[in-house]
Parts: sequence; C-alpha cells; structure tokens
Amino acid sequence: MSADKFSSNETYFAVRSNPVIGAFLLIQNAFIPQFEWPKCVTGLERIALTAKGDLQRTLSAYFGRPIRVERIWEHPASGPVESASLETPVTQVRQVHLLCEGHVVCVCVSTIKMSNPRTAKLFLEDHVAIGQMYRTLGRTPTFTLTDVGVDKVEGGIQKLWRKYTLAVEGFECEIKETFPDRRMFASDTWAKTVLGIGNDEKAEGQSTRPENTSTPVQAF
Repeated sequence: MSADKFSSNETYFAVRSNPVIGAFLLIQNAFIPQFEWPKCVTGLERIALTAKGDLQRTLSAYFGRPIRVERIWEHPASGPVESASLETPVTQVRQVHLLCEGHVVCVCVSTIKMSNPRTAKLFLEDHVAIGQMYRTLGRTPTFTLTDVGVDKVEGGIQKLWRKYTLAVEGFECEIKETFPDRRMFASDTWAKTVLGIGNDEKAEGQSTRPENTSTPVQAF
C-alpha cells in the first residue's frame, strides 16, 4: 500500500516501491497520482484518515459535539530517563478512547519513543502531554500516514483504521487509530441511532456548534 506524508509547512507524498522490502520513494511538494487508497474508502473517510494530529477537533466538528479523551491504560517506560538515546530510545505504550455522548468513536494506541534525556524527562517525569510536547520543544512535528485498512468484525460491522507517525528530533509517536464502526461516516443515521444526535435541536434553540476541544496538534 502507498503512504502519504505531510507536514504543516510542506507536503510530501511517498510511494512504496517494493511491497516486500517496504522501501519508499519520497517526492517533495509534488502530487503522485499513483497513491493508492483502499478502493472501498470514501472521500469523507479520507478526510478523517488524513487529520494531521487533530482528530479530536475533526470529530467534534463532524458530530457537532464535544469529544472527550479517556485514558484506558499505559505500560511502564522501557528504561530510565537518563538512558534515552538514538541507539536505545525509551518507549512507552498507551491506549486512549475518544468518546462522543459516552460512546467510543475511536480507539487510539500510541507508542512513544524518546531518544534523548530531555524529551524523556519532559514526558515521563514532568508529565507533559503528547500534543504539548511539540510546543514545549518549539518544533512542528512531521505527520506521516503509513497505513490504512478496513476490517470486518462480528455482526457484519466494519472497522476503519489508520497508522501514522508524528515526529520531531528526540520524540516520535507511532499511533494506530481505529474507528469501531465505519457506518459513523456513511450518514446521519448512525449518529442519530447510536449517539442520540437528532435534528430537533435547532427547534429547541440549542446550539449545534462543536466545542473547541483540541489544539492544532492533538495526539494521544
């Protein structure tokens, strides 16, 4: 499968030249028509799948509701802060859920790699959040979409997922986000049925504008 690579200031497109070796041909500031999305993925799904680290805000705008982040688990760091280096990065894995109206709309599993003591201390000891790390470091992360897929689960439901990285020198996140039911992107029916979001709000005088719940870099 092809991969699509973005940064805030520059756009890259990467085409895998060998599916076995996994080598990539990188072309800067160019459009590569050979980019291959799974044929079943819709245009609306591609918008969600290319959100550059601000999925919380994107989903909030889509559903017209605040999106809450709930941490589910995290593994202990693989080593002490002072051991972090390019050769032996300190890693930590965590899972969070994105919830809308109490329902899980995305499951995010992040593997965080810290390759110098400064980033390891900020993240593990000072407890700086992932999104805030990039601002603290004064760097804009490079976003690289590496894989996209659709899996079938019980009951004929399909889940949509993507894998991507957010990286700056010394701090990199490998993230897999899974949308447990891709019908959420098909029509308003899913939101009405599952989330209870109806069309009667305007008649009741309630605002349907989403709450600004995330920042330009919002990773998990």
